[in-house]
Amino acid sequence: MTTLPTSAPALSTGWLLRAAALAAVAAAGMGLVVSPGLHGNSGESTIQWTDRASAALAYFLAAILAGLVIQGTVELARSQVPIGARAGLILGSVTVVLLIAPGFRERLLPQVTVLMVAAAAAVTLLAGVFLASRPHTRATAGVLFAFGLAAIARLGAWVIATRASDHADIHLFGISRGLATAGVLLETAGQLTAFTWLATRSRSFGQLGSLAALAGAVGVTLSVPGGVHSGAALWQAVLHTALADAPGIPPTYRLDALATFLVSCSLFLALAVVAQPRQVAAITATMALALVSRGAFDVPLRALCAAVAAQWAVLARVDEMAMWRSLLEDRKVRLAEDGAPPPTPSA
Repeated sequence: MTTLPTSAPALSTGWLLRAAALAAVAAAGMGLVVSPGLHGNSGESTIQWTDRASAALAYFLAAILAGLVIQGTVELARSQVPIGARAGLILGSVTVVLLIAPGFRERLLPQVTVLMVAAAAAVTLLAGVFLASRPHTRATAGVLFAFGLAAIARLGAWVIATRASDHADIHLFGISRGLATAGVLLETAGQLTAFTWLATRSRSFGQLGSLAALAGAVGVTLSVPGGVHSGAALWQAVLHTALADAPGIPPTYRLDALATFLVSCSLFLALAVVAQPRQVAAITATMALALVSRGAFDVPLRALCAAVAAQWAVLARVDEMAMWRSLLEDRKVRLAEDGAPPPTPSA
């Protein structure tokens, strides 16, 4: 005999997850584009104000995410998740929190960054495998799994590129560029999964949101090269300063424009996903947090976003109430779009 769950942690915490996702998009926009882009392009007072605002958003987001990791750890400990997956998720997420703690005072050591990326990647891969068996979390599984692989590829690229630089080894540097290219392609697969999921939510908000996100990212990417000219507008100069080096080191093989596109697309997609109406907040918020992380876990807050997304997506996967609400809401949207009356409670 199947017993019904006595609580629905994913549903009850949905509002906080949504707030964290919105804060993550805002903090990423300030920290990736606005604050660094204004350096050298605006007055000192404006730069100081935006730097303080960016730092405040980052600390605010870190506090919310750390609280969600603690709550998620408690909920996972008493959940029906298999013991192996439960232990891996808890250990990996707590490891990420402990490793990033020194980063609020000083820059993390390279060895600590490697461990942080590895822990976050392990958590996302484990969650991706576990989430794939339920329909309401299958798309999130694809996003997390692709981003976990992308993080490993980028970590390998950075480690090999560092070794190649120390030994002046051109062959190793070529391997590192291949891994960096693979990381961009894997991130593309993850974002494409999110884009497809969003576009199929509804003919109105889903398709409009996905197209708006795509158009916004294309517009930003095309505007980046224009900021190098002396007569460029302020917003173009800001975008060029902030995103011209987005592909990172080592460089990819002819995918630098795609890498730049993915940076802005991840934020637009995350905003469109979390803003979807009539969707379970735990599903949309965890996917949005995963999109903000982008499979580039070398930044502490992105690693923390990935850990929270993995934990709470798994909790949403085992939450029967979240699953049925997600499926019923999708059915109502389909019926409304087809002009059919909504199902009655007795149906």
